[in-house]
Amino acid sequence: MDRSASCQAAEEGAYEAFQETPYALLPKGRHEYWLIVPRFVPFRMGYLERQTASYNYFVINKYVDWISPLPEKLRAEVGISPRFSTATVHGGVLTVGDTEGDTAWRRYHHLLSRRLSPHSFEVGAGKEFELIASIIDDGNLPFVPNPVAQEDLRAPPLGITLRPYQQAAWDRFVETGMVGVYWPPSAGKTYIALYAGERINGRKLVVVPSVTLKEQWEQRIGELCRFPSEWSVHTYQYLTGKKGWIFGVGSTALTIFDEVHHLPATTFSRLATIRTSYRMGLSASPYREDGRTEYIFALTGYPVGMQWNELMEAGAVDEPDITVMLYEDQNAKRQGLADILATLSGRTIVFCDSLRKGELLSRQLGIPFIHGDTSDRLAILREHLVVIISRVGDEGLSIPGLETVVEYDFFGGSRRQELQRVGRVMHGKASGRHLILMTDGEHAQYGRRLLSLQEQGLAIRYRR
Repeated sequence: MDRSASCQAAEEGAYEAFQETPYALLPKGRHEYWLIVPRFVPFRMGYLERQTASYNYFVINKYVDWISPLPEKLRAEVGISPRFSTATVHGGVLTVGDTEGDTAWRRYHHLLSRRLSPHSFEVGAGKEFELIASIIDDGNLPFVPNPVAQEDLRAPPLGITLRPYQQAAWDRFVETGMVGVYWPPSAGKTYIALYAGERINGRKLVVVPSVTLKEQWEQRIGELCRFPSEWSVHTYQYLTGKKGWIFGVGSTALTIFDEVHHLPATTFSRLATIRTSYRMGLSASPYREDGRTEYIFALTGYPVGMQWNELMEAGAVDEPDITVMLYEDQNAKRQGLADILATLSGRTIVFCDSLRKGELLSRQLGIPFIHGDTSDRLAILREHLVVIISRVGDEGLSIPGLETVVEYDFFGGSRRQELQRVGRVMHGKASGRHLILMTDGEHAQYGRRLLSLQEQGLAIRYRR
């Protein structure tokens, strides 16, 4: 074979290999890998951490696999597997496989008080959730299912039909008594939680991150639930204060942690000790930027999730129209906002993190500004077609008929905030618009927040 024929054969072989495996895997850290894919390849899997002009760098780990299972081939290549054949924490006792006791003792001895048998251990006082988080970090889900007792169940509400993926989530909840539901905005996380509350007999507690969401939950409970007196809704902040800690010594049939990614915060994590028969966590963005992602799972239960693009392809949620508007400086961006609002006629919210900027825009444009000190937030949202809102509107807020979301000011490069904000228009209207206003400097410094949209398969257009 001459040299040219040999080269051609090699190129053909490389092309065939690329078709079979159009990615490269590189170790990133403990239990994590980079999945590196050319940008022209329509392949998305995991957490899009960064981009070059040619490649997407996805991070894949056990959390990705739990929420939306990785292909078997990829899982095998990465070597995602639990450390123990079995590891459960229940009633203050850690139990592992028959031959794994010595390994568990060496690994977790600082969280254990004594050995009960060759493969079971008493958990140290106050160390249970730290131990659960450590076991989760090692790849095991250490929960013991607590199936919903038949005597705790009511008949289904009349006229309510669950979608197939919602029915699967409900079935998983009935089997285990504890789930984390990780779906995109508008896929029905609140709906499945209200459904669960209607089915479970007894007292329900909903924990939310803001007063705005408290008002919204109370409104929906009043409108949709047959037994509204059984429900209580409180913020994470209230329940961890002196007045709210009464819930720590009471008991509930079902506790729902809305926007559960807040729960691992040091101040809030003790809410996981609330005495409750069953629990459910809800989040469209189950990760934290402080390295405490494992605690989301540790404090909630068995994960139930789907990738956003899977639900969009199934028609369960609609893809928003996303445009990044670029400006030379802040003055041009401020004028750009005024020009955009002058062309809009439908219901619109403008996000502005900075209170100073929000108040200035409110005065200049004659638009109400909703922030932490604003009372009757939902009433203002109902009464005005256009409002400016601080980050108190980032999460969970559902505004009927919302057509356009404009991001004017934002929290640096926060990917989670970007996901949450695009979710507001996904709650509002099919094919709604999401406009992100950035100066060139902001895009250079904080453009990484947009990666969270691309990793979910959302298309972004750029305009100047």
